[in-house]
Amino acid sequence: MDASPRGVVLLLTGRCNLSCAYCYQERRKARQAMGWRTAQAALESVLAWGQTEVMVEFTGGEPLLEAVTLRRAVDFIEENRARDTTASYSITTNGTKLTAPLTRFLLDRGFTIRLSFDGVDAAQRHRGAGTFRALDRLLDRLRERYPSGLAKQVRVVVTLLASTIPALAESVRYLIGKGVHAIEVAPRFTWDPEWRPSCRAVLERQVGEILRLSLDHWRDTGVVPVGFLARAPLLDAGAPVQRFLCGAPAATALCVDPDGRAWACPAFAGSVQKLAPLALEASRVLDLGPILAHSFSRRLSALPEKAGRLRLFTDRLAKRSSYGRCADCRFVADCHVCPASISHCPHNRDPDLIPDFVCAFKYVTLTARERFDEMTGGLVSAAWYADVRKALRKLEEAIKASSAAARRTLPGRARQPSRKGKKRRSNRAAARGGAAGGKEAAGTPQKGA
Repeated sequence: MDASPRGVVLLLTGRCNLSCAYCYQERRKARQAMGWRTAQAALESVLAWGQTEVMVEFTGGEPLLEAVTLRRAVDFIEENRARDTTASYSITTNGTKLTAPLTRFLLDRGFTIRLSFDGVDAAQRHRGAGTFRALDRLLDRLRERYPSGLAKQVRVVVTLLASTIPALAESVRYLIGKGVHAIEVAPRFTWDPEWRPSCRAVLERQVGEILRLSLDHWRDTGVVPVGFLARAPLLDAGAPVQRFLCGAPAATALCVDPDGRAWACPAFAGSVQKLAPLALEASRVLDLGPILAHSFSRRLSALPEKAGRLRLFTDRLAKRSSYGRCADCRFVADCHVCPASISHCPHNRDPDLIPDFVCAFKYVTLTARERFDEMTGGLVSAAWYADVRKALRKLEEAIKASSAAARRTLPGRARQPSRKGKKRRSNRAAARGGAAGGKEAAGTPQKGA
């Protein structure tokens, strides 16, 4: 595996206007905000990689507290990216600062808006008093003014706690009723002290109800609203198992913090959180140093080998929970566990021990996905495959176009100039031409005279 960043995550600020009970970030460690010089350096690095598609994600803290920097960053990418390079943008926000002008800006620029919203008030109250009403009104505004944007560009991200499991199906029903087309549900990846073995039965009942809700909604609209059901069919038993648990060893989600320090994964950015021992060990490996440092490229190249020595990111078949060994689970090839969920448990020193909450959630939702595929006659997974094939064709066309453009360039120039760059060079050429014309008028001998 080689280090191959596909884009960059800009951690614009460690500040946040909420105090979510389960947030892993430590505000006292976080710098107030990212300066423009740092943001520009990160974006210039992304453009220099020469990818046919540049992916930029904005996060925090609450990134909309730094809306000026966000707008400036998008404008910078659009002005300086090569003609054969496309750009895609996403943001993770709590939504309380999503004003009408910002909403229009994000939707017009094609952003995927990941709205952190846990559902009904009983679940959302962990994010702060009054936030349910604020986001309820936000969804109403989106549905009224931007129905297409709500359907295609907004994804509601539900963080599940042991204490909010009983409200999960009700939350999904509420969000579907608000017109949300994409709902992502995941357990908190930090340790949940309220998880008990009895929680699993409650989780199974809630996911069973979500399965019925989603089936009815799909039959009525053709939309599968819940992410853990809208996937490809499960792999057969005995299918190959990937060595790495995630893309962190390849820095596929390279993160730059407000101080300009690069991390191979934002979940391990030690500058904005107090880390448990296992996470601290991983953080030291994933710390790539200042993005402007001469050593950055060297550290990035060495990352896969160094991360590959940590069991936290490897040896999937050796992982286990109180429910059993991953090697014995029929879902092992389809189960993707975030290493942060293992390492961020303050009392855990075992890189192979998966929290029971995470294991139970994965097993229950994968079982539901299997049943959903059977109940829909495989039509949903067939549609998923069609979308993947369409995306692969688009990628293949982009690669061919990039190769053709590279062949047309002059020797030593790898990329097509940006629109802004061409304008600058044109202005300089005109200036030189004017200077040459002045010399000729004064009697300076010209070539060929």
